Amino acid sequence: MDQQEIINRLEARAKLVGLPMSEACKRAGIHPTTFSRWKQSEKNPAPKGATISSVSKLETVIAAHEREVVERVRAA
Repeated sequence: MDQQEIINRLEARAKLVGLPMSEACKRAGIHPTTFSRWKQSEKNPAPKGATISSVSKLETVIAAHEREVVERVRAA
């Protein structure tokens, strides 16, 4: 799995549970523009490499939010 697949999957998971990437980044201590620089786009054809540490922090934040959503659904 390459960086773009990882970034896209994280972004999709966050969206699925209603967590804006800007908020996920904030919670992980990553500036949202840094996340944008990791994503390949027409304006950014050669994205900056993400560190394993930063990606792990985002993964942790998104997983925690997923658990919170599941707990809220179960409690309802």
